[in-house]
Amino acid sequence: MAFGDKKKEPTEIYLQNEKINITTLPKITTKELSKYNGVDIPKYYVGIKKIIYDVTSNSNSYKPGKGYNVFVGKDASRLLGTSSLKLKPNDQGQTFESWDYSDFNDKEMKVLNDWVEFFKMRYPIVGIVDDGEIKEEVEESI
Repeated sequence: MAFGDKKKEPTEIYLQNEKINITTLPKITTKELSKYNGVDIPKYYVGIKKIIYDVTSNSNSYKPGKGYNVFVGKDASRLLGTSSLKLKPNDQGQTFESWDYSDFNDKEMKVLNDWVEFFKMRYPIVGIVDDGEIKEEVEESI
C-alpha cells in the first residue's frame, strides 16, 4: 500500500468495509451523490471506482475551501488515479469524466487502487454509484 505501512494492522473501519455485501448497499445516482457536499446535505461523500465513502469524519480536509473538496460529491476515480486536483486531457487530448478511468495505464491503476485501500482503511463505505449501469468493476473494488 502506497499510503502507509504494509504491516499495519487493519482498522476497525477496514474490517467492517471488508464484510460488506455490495448487493445490500444503497444505490446513489451521480446527481444524488453531488448533494453530499456538506452544503446541500451535511455529509461529505467521495466515490472511487463506483464505491462511495463517507469522509465526513475528516470534514476539516473535505469542506468547502479545503484542498480535498474537489473530490466531494462525485466519483473522483480519475482525479485520484492521475494525482490531480483538476481534470486534464490525456495524451490523445481527450478529457474524460471524473469517474472514467477506462484509459488508465498500469501505473495509474496502481495509484487508483492504492487510493481505494487508503479510503477503505479510514472511511466507511455507504453506497455505490448507480446511474442504471452497475458494472463488474464495483465488485472488484471492494
